[in-house]
Amino acid sequence: MNKILFATDLTPNCQQAYDYAISLSMRFQATVYLLYIIEPLPENVEGRIKGLLGQHRWEDITHTKEGEVRKSLTGKRTSAHVMSDIQEFCKLVGVGNADSDLQSREIIISDGNIVETIIETAEKNQCDLIVMGAHKGLLHRNSIGDSIKGVMRESRVPVTVVPTDIEGK
Repeated sequence: MNKILFATDLTPNCQQAYDYAISLSMRFQATVYLLYIIEPLPENVEGRIKGLLGQHRWEDITHTKEGEVRKSLTGKRTSAHVMSDIQEFCKLVGVGNADSDLQSREIIISDGNIVETIIETAEKNQCDLIVMGAHKGLLHRNSIGDSIKGVMRESRVPVTVVPTDIEGK
């Protein structure tokens, strides 16, 4: 396994999936691609907003949102405490200290249809695995939404869906 795509909506539900993707990347010294997709607004809605705000202001807002997403993705789990967790994890799984750092991490922010974009990104970057997080369900412990189902149905790349931490541990 050389390349792992972690698709996220930046909700807390994705933390378990993020941890899983990072642990796999450390184990296999794989590159992790962090993907966030900005769903496009319907054309008539976007057109109205642009008309109200103006093209320049609309572009400022979308660039600001992209910057916030990038900060969120790059800032995840980079503290000294996390490095200690990584080293402890590596001891548990038998990975030597020299191998305990992430090989690399790439951030991709895209817009478009969620299912199509995830599949296209995985294929374009020749990923060996797609990792996604389930969400907490109302009646059931975990819920798999339409996006995850669509990726699982259409992807030629294996997909792992990681359940949420139900008990908050």
